[in-house]
Amino acid sequence: ILAWFITFNFVNIAWIFFRAKEWDDAIKVLSSMFSLDNVVLPEKYFKFLIEYNEIYFRFGTVYENILGKDNTTIFIIIGFIVALAFKNSMEKMKTFYLRPYLFTIFGIIIFYYCISNMTKYTEFLYFNF
Repeated sequence: ILAWFITFNFVNIAWIFFRAKEWDDAIKVLSSMFSLDNVVLPEKYFKFLIEYNEIYFRFGTVYENILGKDNTTIFIIIGFIVALAFKNSMEKMKTFYLRPYLFTIFGIIIFYYCISNMTKYTEFLYFNF
């Protein structure tokens, strides 16, 4: 998990330099990412930290500019669990085996569908004009 975390952060930081128009823009974005000035906590869950308000973080609406604010954190956590809990495509390829009979059945069904649709009457397009 540590290697995954390091790779993820490296790609994010490198992407900032790739997308920035100037070096100063990239530095501004990086300093905003790593500063604690922009940390916003919902007051209803963190009332016990009220004495540190405006020192390390501030209270307010966490997802101000995102629709579906109430469920966003839950969806992020569920997505993180799904990404870590299930196999990725490379892990699935190790246990994958080809089932030729399924391809044959699927091919016959598609062939029958194509042949049956060839015989349907279609009205000439230019009769509508």
